Amino acid sequence: MRNEKILIVDDDPAIRRLIWKSLQSTGILVYQSDSVEATIDIVSRIKFDLFILDVGLEHENDGYHLAQVIREADPFVPIVFLSGKTNEEDIVTALENGADFYLTKPFLPNILKAQVLATLERRKIIKNQEQKVTNEIIQGPFRFDKARYELFKGAEPIKMSSKEIKLMQFFMENPDQVFSKEQIYHNVWEDGKYDANTIMVFINHLRNKIEDNPKEAKFLRTVWGIGYTFNPAD
Repeated sequence: MRNEKILIVDDDPAIRRLIWKSLQSTGILVYQSDSVEATIDIVSRIKFDLFILDVGLEHENDGYHLAQVIREADPFVPIVFLSGKTNEEDIVTALENGADFYLTKPFLPNILKAQVLATLERRKIIKNQEQKVTNEIIQGPFRFDKARYELFKGAEPIKMSSKEIKLMQFFMENPDQVFSKEQIYHNVWEDGKYDANTIMVFINHLRNKIEDNPKEAKFLRTVWGIGYTFNPAD
């Protein structure tokens, strides 16, 4: 079941109904507006995945103004412009003012439908890719999946306790920085009861799991007199 929301902005109710009818079978939630003022009110309350805007609306370039308002709120949301103007200069102006696509009136409803579905599908793919990147930390040979709390060295998963994985996440989010034992403790344990021995025990556990040779650590190093540093590039 689709859950995308799109907003049609056109002061001609016949155009709005034609677009709504062409998209009805897709399951997309279609909202309608007939003015700049009404649209600004709607977008302040609802987040949309795509906009279909009439260039003219009440005045000659109101669609351009509205596109700029939408872009300020969401720079990447797709915008399809509708217009009765067909010359090259008008099309270029529309694209320069925020349109991703430009369709001239009269238009074929099935063409608009195909364009909307293709655009939403591409947006979904991009969002999924961005989400995957956001949920991963990659440092040197290590990859940490924040969504699943899993650590990999190369392609091999490394089994860890919950505290070990939090400690490794801390180091991977702060590579090449030197931290005292107290700083590490308060960032990972967060209970205020500092215990240097606990840090030493868990550092040794990590080394046994991530180092090629735990006795000669090259990733998780001791900085004598200060604490520890994680150097993933070494």
